[in-house]
Amino acid sequence: MKKYAFIAMLALAACSEAETEEPMVEEEVAMEEPVVTAPMAADGMPMAGTFEITNSDGETYTQVVAEDGTYTNTMADGTQVNGTWTSERPDQWCGADEGEEIECSVETIDENGAWTSTSETDPEDYSTIRRIDS
Repeated sequence: MKKYAFIAMLALAACSEAETEEPMVEEEVAMEEPVVTAPMAADGMPMAGTFEITNSDGETYTQVVAEDGTYTNTMADGTQVNGTWTSERPDQWCGADEGEEIECSVETIDENGAWTSTSETDPEDYSTIRRIDS
């Protein structure tokens, strides 16, 4: 009888122990979506927009930069040249007209507000930039 009483006490202890344990509940962890910010231009505004570009040869054209990494240059005679661009930081512009290799420039704005883009490989190749529209 003592044997059965001992087994009953063990069984009772096991049952009461199981009742006090909280069941495991799987929690759903909400993952925050990374914030994607549009690349910023040297003027502190988004890289996308419409610009008037005057290159070191004195040619002036309009450049429309899209958020999707493409651009269209409209030359003074109306011809258009399409290309792609990228930028890692506000003082950099990397672009390539269709069929050409990508080239990067360093962009600065001086104390008078003049925006200049200078080729990283050829300092004599530069452009002045004026934002027309964002």
